[in-house]
Amino acid sequence: MYVKTKCSKCGNNDFHDVYWWIVGEVKNDQATAKVDEMEGGDTVSEEQFADDVVHELRGFMYNGMTTDEFCKLLKKYFGVAAKYCCDHLQRMKIEMDMYCPDRQHLYFVEQKTTA
Repeated sequence: MYVKTKCSKCGNNDFHDVYWWIVGEVKNDQATAKVDEMEGGDTVSEEQFADDVVHELRGFMYNGMTTDEFCKLLKKYFGVAAKYCCDHLQRMKIEMDMYCPDRQHLYFVEQKTTA
C-alpha cells in the first residue's frame, strides 16, 4: 500500500510503499486481526509516482471514465490508500491532460493540430 508523507528536509510530498502482514484469528465466533509485521519498501517523489502511474495506466484510461473507476485502478494496481486517491486524481488530471467538468467523469483534452 502506498502512503503519502511530507519530506522533513524539503517539504515535498513522497509516496512510500508499505507492506503489512496481518494475522487473523477466530475464537469463540469472535474474529480478531493484528499487525504481525510491517515493512517499508520503495520511496518515490510525487512527480515520479505520477509518471509511473501515467506509464502503467494509460491503456486503461478512456474518455468518460468515472473518477470512481480511476480510484479503483489506483487501489488495485498501485495499492494507493483510499484517502489519497482524490489528491492523486488531481495530480493525474494535470499529468494526463484531462478535465472533469461534472466532477464525475474524466475526459482527455483534445489537442488541436495545425496544418
